[in-house]
Amino acid sequence: MEAKYDLSTFLDNRCRFYQRTDGFRFGTDTFLLTDFVKLKGKERLADLGTGCGVIPILLLLKHPKVEAVGIDVLEENVKLALKNAELNKVAERFQAVTLNVTQVKEHFRPSSFDVVVSNPPFIEVGRGSTSTRSMHRAVARQELKAKLEDFIKAASYLLKDRGRFFLLLPTVRFTDAVELLRANKLEPKRLRFIYPEPSAQANLFLLESVKGGGKGVVVEPPLVVYKDAKVREYTEEVAAKYRDFLKSG
Repeated sequence: MEAKYDLSTFLDNRCRFYQRTDGFRFGTDTFLLTDFVKLKGKERLADLGTGCGVIPILLLLKHPKVEAVGIDVLEENVKLALKNAELNKVAERFQAVTLNVTQVKEHFRPSSFDVVVSNPPFIEVGRGSTSTRSMHRAVARQELKAKLEDFIKAASYLLKDRGRFFLLLPTVRFTDAVELLRANKLEPKRLRFIYPEPSAQANLFLLESVKGGGKGVVVEPPLVVYKDAKVREYTEEVAAKYRDFLKSG
């Protein structure tokens, strides 16, 4: 079956992205990770598992001196990310590479990035049924091509000393993530749990780690997404993030 795509507008029509209709669809989680990333002037960023390129493209729009590389195991995603970079007029500062994160040493020199970002597949093989709706969706959600450990090892290899790694995962993988990060010289420094609504338990977390950093983590206040998840009305904080994201670098 021939793949189908649609064009999604984002941030009050300030940017646009082509997405595969039956693939992984970016949403609030992806945006909250992007907003969590803190950049410093002219830096070089890598996005592991870039999909259609939303995270690096949004960060390039916000930070005019930053350069970014999107890495994805699916060639179709890489082509889509490049197309979206052209569409949003950041192509001169964006590259995309078809590559499994297990093979970053074959393509990049060590310590070649200031920042690495990832919203990696999180479902361990054997702990859930493989998506029958779309293999693209399955690769984005399940560890079919690479495990969480592979993404973290890749981030450590790519980062300079004191470089930062920004990660989004479900809370069920929190302990795994911390253990793997510390085993790969990435020290957790800033943590924020995401709650779907005030009465719910946290279901996701955002974590910034520093390569070669010292011990000590700051746990930020809870980030509540919706006033009421059934109504899907954003809290004031999340609504402000959408409204103000591109206003300042």
